[in-house]
Amino acid sequence: MSTTGASPYIDHSSLVAFASTRVNVPKAEVETHRAQVQRLRDHLQRVIDEHEHYRLIKTLHSGSVAKGTALKSVSDMDLAAYLDASQVPKGSEPKLIAELATILRTAYGGTKAPEDFQEQAHSVKIHFHGSGLDVDVTPVVYAGLPDDRGDLILKSGERVETSIPLHLEFIRRRKTLYGKDYAQIIRFLKFWAREQKRVRGDAFRCKSLLVELIVAHLANTILLGDYTTALESVFAWMVQTGLAIRVSFDDYYGVGDQPSSSNDAIQVYDPVNPSNNICKTYTSTDRDVLVEAAADALDAVTAARYGTTRGYSIDCWQRVFGPTFRGDQ
Repeated sequence: MSTTGASPYIDHSSLVAFASTRVNVPKAEVETHRAQVQRLRDHLQRVIDEHEHYRLIKTLHSGSVAKGTALKSVSDMDLAAYLDASQVPKGSEPKLIAELATILRTAYGGTKAPEDFQEQAHSVKIHFHGSGLDVDVTPVVYAGLPDDRGDLILKSGERVETSIPLHLEFIRRRKTLYGKDYAQIIRFLKFWAREQKRVRGDAFRCKSLLVELIVAHLANTILLGDYTTALESVFAWMVQTGLAIRVSFDDYYGVGDQPSSSNDAIQVYDPVNPSNNICKTYTSTDRDVLVEAAADALDAVTAARYGTTRGYSIDCWQRVFGPTFRGDQ
């Protein structure tokens, strides 16, 4: 996409400053949260050691913080709890999330209220009032497969194979190949998605992993080193494709390993599991709302590029990033 006529008011350096003050999470804050998660790991190990069925093999950090794509306002951490498959009773899958919630409540005794433990689709979210941190604990049933491949257990009881180390390797490999700008574009888009969620409410769906995989898909075709142009290119791709094309990767499997066809509205496949469309629950309406949001962002970035006043250009970028964007940060 051409950069001629770029606005002198909001450019790459403006977004660098915005990232530094509003988007990127400080290292010290990450370390504080990691310490709290380590205490949770210790609690979890102690209680599961005493459980009549389950045996905890290991816990692994996962999610945006582990990948280096978390936002400054990070309020959540992800922890995968690998459970020994031989100790998970057959047929117990639909009960596992509820039982994990009970185990975690037991781990904290009377120091936390029952409502601080919220059962999710594939995890239990624990809220810590002091720090405001939420920790998603995800059970993974592990039978000793290579690369720590194990089964996520959904609340419905469905098993979905995953590998935390391979997911982390997938993004780290690209960070090495493309440099720091790769993760920064992901963080900008996550910031945009969070702002859209604030403005559009529950009608807007765009999970973090979807953002990561879209950038992974486009990384070798866009100018990552110019943030205004890179974001414009991502939004343009979303609009031009209507998110109606299949996105997949060949790092750990071949194209032939994927389903030959699908009626899913959005098809973006897990880079570790060829049968797992991470957007299989998204409807055509969800896709339309997401594409509409991208179109609005594209219009705003394009208008800002040719803005004749600083105030106008800032107003345009605030349509993308919200009212905290000021252009000078």
